[in-house]
Amino acid sequence: MRALLPIFLLPVLMAAAAGPARAASCPAPKSYAFQVTGEIRRDLPGFTEGLEVHDGRLYESTGDVVGETRINVIDRASGKVSALRNDHHDYFGEGLTFFGGRLYQMSWREHRVFVFDLQGRKLKELHNPREGWGLTHDGSQLIASDGSSQLFFLSPADFSTQRSVTVRVEGQPLSNLNELEYVDGAIWANVFQDWRVVKIAPTTGCVLGVADLSGLYNRLSPAERTQVASDGNFVLNGIAHDAASGQFIVTGKYWPVLFTGRFEPQ
Repeated sequence: MRALLPIFLLPVLMAAAAGPARAASCPAPKSYAFQVTGEIRRDLPGFTEGLEVHDGRLYESTGDVVGETRINVIDRASGKVSALRNDHHDYFGEGLTFFGGRLYQMSWREHRVFVFDLQGRKLKELHNPREGWGLTHDGSQLIASDGSSQLFFLSPADFSTQRSVTVRVEGQPLSNLNELEYVDGAIWANVFQDWRVVKIAPTTGCVLGVADLSGLYNRLSPAERTQVASDGNFVLNGIAHDAASGQFIVTGKYWPVLFTGRFEPQ
C-alpha cells in the first residue's frame, strides 16, 4: 500500500498540485501629472518611434510612415534635426536605446535588431522573434515591448529572451505597450493610441502610476493641432529621460514640438 505522507508536507504538495501560483494582485496606481518646463520646436518632423538622451544629446528613431527610417540627433537648443543614419525604406525603424557604448535599434515587423557604434556605423545584426515596438534597458538587460501586455527582458549579446512579465493595472492586463524608458528602478511606457503614460514595476509588471498627457494637445498652436489631428497615426509617442536634469522629454509621431518636464504625483 502507498505510504502516508508526513502531515507537514501536505500543504506544500497540495499547493504544488494546484499548478503555478497566481500572480499577486497589484495595488491601485497613483495618478501623476506632467508638469511642462519647456519646449523644443524642431525644424524637421519625424515619425517618432524611439526617443533617448545619451551624453546630453537627444536621439530619435523614426519609422518610414511620412518620411524615412532614420536615427536623428535633435539639437535641444535650436531644434535643428540632423541624421546620424538614414536607412530610407529598407526597414521600419522602432525602439532605440544605448547600452554598453552601443546603440540598439529594432525594426517593426522585419524581426531585425541593429547594433551601431556611436557614429552610427553598423556593428552587427541580431534577430527578434517578435514585433519590435519600444526598447530600453535596466543596466544589465535590454527591455522590449511588442504591442501586447508583455515586456521582455533580453540579452544584449544575442537578443535572447531571459524572462517576460505581464503588465497589469490592478488585475487586468494592459496591452498596446509602446515606447519605453527605464528610470530609477521603474519602466515608463507609452500606451499606443492613448494619452496615458504608465509607470511599471519591472519585477511584478504592476502599473504603479498613470499620467494623462492629453493637456499637451492644447499646448500646440491651432495650426499644429490641425496637423496632428489630420492623421490617426500622429499619436503621443516618445519618452526620454535626461539624468543630468532629472527631467523627461515627451512628444508624438510627426509632432513639431517636444516637451520637457516632470511627472509629479497628484
